[in-house]
Amino acid sequence: MFIRSLDEKELENEEFANMTGDTADLIFPQSEIGQAMRWSKFKDSDAREQFNIISKYAFPAIKKMKYGKLPDFDEKGELIEIPDREDRVQIQTAFSRYMDNAVFVIPNPQVLQKIITGLEDLYEHDIADLDMHGDLYEYMLGKLSTAGQNGQFRTPKHIREMMVELVAPTPDDVICDPACGTAGFLVSAAEYIRSHYENTMTEEQWENFSNKTFTGYDTDHTMLRISAMNLMLHSITNPDIDYKDSVSKQNNVSGKFTVCLANPPFKGTVDEESIHENLRGVTNTKKTELLFLALFLRLMQKGGHCACIVPDGAVRFKQGAQVYPQGTDRKSSAQSRYFHAQRCFQALCRSFNGGAGVRQDRCRRNG
Repeated sequence: MFIRSLDEKELENEEFANMTGDTADLIFPQSEIGQAMRWSKFKDSDAREQFNIISKYAFPAIKKMKYGKLPDFDEKGELIEIPDREDRVQIQTAFSRYMDNAVFVIPNPQVLQKIITGLEDLYEHDIADLDMHGDLYEYMLGKLSTAGQNGQFRTPKHIREMMVELVAPTPDDVICDPACGTAGFLVSAAEYIRSHYENTMTEEQWENFSNKTFTGYDTDHTMLRISAMNLMLHSITNPDIDYKDSVSKQNNVSGKFTVCLANPPFKGTVDEESIHENLRGVTNTKKTELLFLALFLRLMQKGGHCACIVPDGAVRFKQGAQVYPQGTDRKSSAQSRYFHAQRCFQALCRSFNGGAGVRQDRCRRNG
């Protein structure tokens, strides 16, 4: 999927260069091997040739991708790593960090050919303009035995986009999803910013967009790998994607972000001893949805904005536990309700007669 998406982006780059006469910023090397790694070149090839290209060249090249470019190979088929740039800080990106231990596990050419043929058929006929990465996420959750324990659920694209529109992020925002999954919320926020501000963004804003604007945390290395891939495909080359249990003592981030977007786990199991002390001081519960509400308050700068999905009981206060902002009276339910009204945009997804429904609680953007 990733190599196909890279090839689509390359075709767009080449088309734009032909239209403008400018030099294209190409992803694939121009050598024979480099061009052979493109999906459009090998998708109709013999099964053995496909297996040889992907296992020996394309997959190793993806693992060593740097600055949005794939490395080349020498005449002996040895990978030539892309050198570090003097104008770039030499740090390990999220993409390289989570791809470093990836292993090619497709056993034989016949299986690989079925995968390629099946994906091509899906892309061409069944899933045009659909959320393929989200569908993959949902499928993988169904196969992972830990999914139910961790409370992971996919957020439909139209719900994400609605929540992003409520928050209306700008190029100057610093955005976080502390339960990022495949980075769907971060991608939706990036698309919103590009569609509304692309023609007016400064060079500094574009630099921040690629490096500092987006942060995501998750406790699943597979999802972090997909997140890094997904964001790179949207020109976010160096996001802060980190393995972190957001509500635990491992996470000490505070007052950093201007926007939080999330669909936190509702049924996940939490070890009471691992919960961060300053979250336990805000909410008297082990319920993950309420712990995340307290977390949003801690993560955001003063005047920050949040859009999150929570179960209905978290708003109606029928589950016994409540969230109290720091400095308020725990005995005052009115103050805790005021906290919810002023600090959170809440999009609640529920089922109505077998269909999907959305309930919105919206407040003014006044912090």
